[in-house]
This record gives sequence, C-alpha cells and structure tokens, in this order.
Amino acid sequence: MTQAEAEAYLLGFINYETLARYTPTTRSHDIARFKAELLRQGWHPGDIPTVHIGGTNGKGTVSVLLERVLRAGGLRTGLYTSPHLRSMRERIQIGGRVVSSRAFRDGVSRLAAQPSPREGFRTTFEHLTALAFLTFQEAKVEAAIIEVGLGGRLDATNVLPAGRAVMTPISLDHMQILGGTISRIAADKAHILKRGGTALLMPQTPTAKAVLLKRCRHESLEPIWTSEEVHVEYVAMHRNGSTLSVHGDVDYGHVDTGLLGAHQGANVAAVVAAAQTLLPKDRLRKAVRRGLTGARVPGRLDLRETELGPVLLDGGHNPGAARAVGKALTQHYPGARVHAVIGMAKDKDHRGYLQAMTPWVSRFHFIRADSPRAAEPRLLKERAGTGRIHGDLRSALEAAASGHPDLVFVGGSFLLVGEVMRALSLDI
Repeated sequence: MTQAEAEAYLLGFINYETLARYTPTTRSHDIARFKAELLRQGWHPGDIPTVHIGGTNGKGTVSVLLERVLRAGGLRTGLYTSPHLRSMRERIQIGGRVVSSRAFRDGVSRLAAQPSPREGFRTTFEHLTALAFLTFQEAKVEAAIIEVGLGGRLDATNVLPAGRAVMTPISLDHMQILGGTISRIAADKAHILKRGGTALLMPQTPTAKAVLLKRCRHESLEPIWTSEEVHVEYVAMHRNGSTLSVHGDVDYGHVDTGLLGAHQGANVAAVVAAAQTLLPKDRLRKAVRRGLTGARVPGRLDLRETELGPVLLDGGHNPGAARAVGKALTQHYPGARVHAVIGMAKDKDHRGYLQAMTPWVSRFHFIRADSPRAAEPRLLKERAGTGRIHGDLRSALEAAASGHPDLVFVGGSFLLVGEVMRALSLDI
C-alpha cells in the first residue's frame, strides 16, 4: 500500500470533516462500538498517561506546546492533532517527528484487514484516532497529548479513560453541529472531564465557566484554574515573537518564544500547569525553558518569510480567532498595512469573522478553498462589504502581495492555510 493508497483508503469512509451540517448521535458516532473495536485490535486503555485537550480556541496551540515541553523534560511523546495542513501523517507525531510514511502505511494496512465496516471502524476520523492510539502504544510513548476533534461527548478521542484534561476557552463555533449557544457547546465539550481525572481549566466566559463547574461537581473533580496556577507576564513583544516571564511551581524566568499575541500568555499558563502534573519538579525549569524557547505553532499565528514577503498564516475561523490575530498585529506590527487572503467553510460565522478583521485589514482578497464545504468568495465579499474575488490561489496571493503591504495575512480555514503552505513550499 502506497501513501496515496493509504490516504485514499481512509477517505473512503464517512468523513465528517467535509460536511458542513450534520447531527451527531450515538448511532452515527457510536464511541462504545469504536472502543470495543479498539480493544479487539489490542488497545490497552490507561497504559499511557494522556492529556486530553478540548475547548474552542487554542486547542492546537496548547497541544503542540505541551508536547514540546514534555519532550524537553525527557519523555517520549505522542501527539495527535487535527486537522492536518499538508499531509495526513502530520496528525500523528512521535518524539516531535511526523510518523514515518512506512509506519503510516503499515498501520493503515493493519486497519484495512478488519473484518467489515459493520464490525470495524466506520469513519475517517475513527480510523485516524485508532491509528494514533495503536501507534503510540506500539512506540511505547511515555505521554500522549490528544486533541479533541470536535465537541467532546461523542468525539472518537473520548474513549480515553479518566486522565488529565485541559479545557481551552469555549466560544461559538460549529453551531450547526454542537448547538447555537455557549452553554450547549460547553456542555458537549465538558464530557472530557471525568471522575478520577484532573480538570485543568483555562479562563472562560461566565456561561461556559458555570457549565464546566457543574460538570466538575458531577464528576467529583476539583478544577485547577491554569492562569491562577501559573502566572505569565509579557516582558517584550517583537516582530518574531514574545519574551515571557513565567512563574509556577518554580520560577521559570524569562523565556524567548516565537509566539505572537498577548492571548498566548493563557496558552502558556495552561501548558506549564499541565506539565507540572506530569514532570518531576527537578526537571520542570529546564523542560519549560527549552520547550518554549523559539516555539511557534504551524498554521496558527505562524509568521513566515516567503518569496512574496512576510506572510502570517492562521487557520482560526471564528470571531474570537480573528480578534486574537488583530490584537497580535496591533502589538507586534503596530500601524502595519495588511492585505488578507481569506477562504472559509460554509458553516462558519463569516460576518462575525470578517467584521472582527475589518479594523486591521487594508484590502481583502477572497478565494474558494479546495473543499466541498468551502463558501463561495462572492458570499464572503458581500459579508465583508469590500474586497476582490479570485479564481485561483496564485493570483490571490500575488494580488495581495502587490501594493507593497507590510504583511500578507492568510486565514479563515486550516485547509486554505495548508494550500498556501504547499503553494509557497513551506514546511510545517
């Protein structure tokens, strides 16, 4: 089986990532059946310490940074995230490296030998999740960082037993699937907080906080508020990152990171708070400093020097993400002239996202991402009230780079960010 054949096989199952609207049920997302099949394939739940990361904004960032810190602390790590930017293999990493093509192909071949779709795994995401869990087990990782795919209650990753769970800030997103209110979305995501585990909560809106605290009481959990556990202050912000002062169980001192935006302080606090529950105290300072120094997260406020000049990539697709980008630009690039290339999925809050961007974007360029879920550029232009429509990615990028902006921003979709990374030959 080649890499292309392996990916084609996985995409031959129901792929909910391509659907803008659906209603998850215990029948369509039967995690009890999924867990039974995982056990049949030899999975041993609880053998590997895990950190389950849910929420809305910052899940990917916290996942990537925590993996770096734990690896710097001497642990053999596994990292499972979604979506990918350039290759499916990116979703599964061991020791900071994308799983090899051979390991990926061999793993998919083993899954393909399952008895039948009725008895085996039924969706693309179930296959990928099973592949990650079984790969980590085979590789004997010492800690696995698992990012929730969508929601929490019926997400395939939620077969994990009680362990450490981090809840990033919850906001309105995937409303057609999870519900149209913060309370409904939070209630779904809260299911990763389980009796006997550890609940690490990042700052939340009052509504989300109330829902999460109710879940903690129900599961007899004493929540750890990460921004109270670990204090992060900004020492300096520069064009390529930030210098942070970090203090928790130990004084971590000043750390020079590649992270952009003041909101990253809360992400770093969550990462360090989680690390403090996993690493011996005598390893913490070195692990945090080494893991965060120079750290950046691919596709998330990710600044790159390219043939077109500086390009900032961010796959965030809700108003909160747009506001975070705007604040980061104000802090790191005050007064910058920004041209934006935007593509979004049909089910996103286009108006809210674009309105949040308007104060800091000088010119919009709209493109249709290569996905059946993609919104038409005409619709995006109508909701922004301004901008140009492009039929292909190269023309959109070149037009955005014309007029000598200080920065080209690409965002609204991780799929679009991945397309741009391929077009500009950017590594993850």
